[in-house]
Amino acid sequence: MTVGEGTIASAKLWLGAAMTLAFVQADAMTEYADARGRFRFAYPTTFGIASPGTNDGFGDRVAAIRFSVFSAGLGGEAVLTRGFPLIDLQAVGWPYDSIVLEIFPDAIRSLVVGTLTPLSSDNFCQQLVREQHIDPTDTALAALTPQQRAAVAATDQMRRVSPRVVRCASDGDTVTFDEEVAFQPGSPRQRVYGAVRFLDGAYSTFQMVRAGAVPDSRVLEQMTAVVNSWTPGW
Repeated sequence: MTVGEGTIASAKLWLGAAMTLAFVQADAMTEYADARGRFRFAYPTTFGIASPGTNDGFGDRVAAIRFSVFSAGLGGEAVLTRGFPLIDLQAVGWPYDSIVLEIFPDAIRSLVVGTLTPLSSDNFCQQLVREQHIDPTDTALAALTPQQRAAVAATDQMRRVSPRVVRCASDGDTVTFDEEVAFQPGSPRQRVYGAVRFLDGAYSTFQMVRAGAVPDSRVLEQMTAVVNSWTPGW
């Protein structure tokens, strides 16, 4: 390495450290410790007061934590899941959303999930761009009636009309994303964004997903920092 190269490398290291320090200083952090000792994570104090979120502890939603300020709109909850990886707010389509799947009986839900590609940090971005994830003619769905297959196909496109991925980046086991979609043809387009960390062992994901207006990079940085701060029981 030449002297010039060394100076540039040192400058890059200094800049990276300065940016990290600025991020830490800008956000006063609060630690959330699960009352049952299963996990903990840190979140910006500006998010507000933490409380049980949507379907907290129901099914494969091990825990859902909402924040009085950050979760005041649509989504914005911190969610820990187990089992097949499912993502809030139909961010990757309704078949990957545990709450939307509740509209179907368990038998149909099992058949639908059985046709899906399991999400991971390696394939999340490829699945995010897809408008549909289920082929109603799939032989795995042969046991369904024509009406049921039609309902599955129609529901598959909920919040998936002409998705446009603005940003999707994988860093280790964490994916940060921002997309623009419409709920149905002709409806206003909306941004859905957040961060998903894929876990090994007893849990499958720790995630934060929110929908609404165009997010700034600061919000996405905060959401990514939250999911990356998650640690298992102590």
